[in-house]
Amino acid sequence: MQRIADIHNHIVFDVDDGPATLEASMELLRQAVKNGVTDIVATPHQYENDQVAEQHERQHKIIGNFEIVKEAVRKEGLPINLYLGGELYFTTYVVHAPGIPFFTYENKKKYALIEFSLNWHPEGYKEVFYELIQNGCTPVLAHPERYSYFWEIVDDIIDLVKMGAVLQINAGSLLGYMGTQARFISEMLLSQGLAHVIASDAHRASRGAGINMPRAAELYREKYPDADIDAMISGNPLKIIQGEALDIDEDPCYRFDKNKHFKLWKRFYFFHDILGIGNTAKKKRKKIKRII
Repeated sequence: MQRIADIHNHIVFDVDDGPATLEASMELLRQAVKNGVTDIVATPHQYENDQVAEQHERQHKIIGNFEIVKEAVRKEGLPINLYLGGELYFTTYVVHAPGIPFFTYENKKKYALIEFSLNWHPEGYKEVFYELIQNGCTPVLAHPERYSYFWEIVDDIIDLVKMGAVLQINAGSLLGYMGTQARFISEMLLSQGLAHVIASDAHRASRGAGINMPRAAELYREKYPDADIDAMISGNPLKIIQGEALDIDEDPCYRFDKNKHFKLWKRFYFFHDILGIGNTAKKKRKKIKRII
């Protein structure tokens, strides 16, 4: 049986915008088991205040609630391995992440999951990522396809990959639950060999926001037979959990035409969102005539 690992989710109750109760956490984990997921790293949000706090009070609550979830899993007999990490909100303080409890995967100080603001263009991230890498900690950039300003920083994101950073895309984006841009860009990153991990970013046990990587993997394994989907849901995330090096090109040379892909995106947006072609949403937008 293939092990499937999810390295980005919010399964710990009452610590962020994930589940509010232990039962809601358990619903997510039951969904994971049903969908064939064997390993999960809980990655609660870690905001700027958490990164500079000296007492780590919130960390103690996260660890305590995580242990409660682990005990509930043991009592119920769910066949799933649980680990602890964190999703750091990007500020220049993330360079201190390896020194703070569970800001890296399993506190191994080898990989740190980092998210940018969804709407505000961050500053100084290339320098911070470089410093982390020089200190032996590889940044994993969470869901770049969800950033509204993606097309403004796509060249920088490719530079981050060349620098050694890892890109993680959401299964929900590939499945179309995160909107047109997220679907197009996540598929583009996957097809161009720029994505290294597919994770769930699950917050609740719904079809769209739950733990659904196997479903996305099945769809895109057929669509892109040359892409190593198994590495993205199994090999790479398991190595990240263990703090091992990924088997990826250390000196990648990507032939990426920003203008070409942006035009393809605009065309995709027009047909998918405006005309409703290929949009499987229950309520399609009203069709309009194209004015030239």
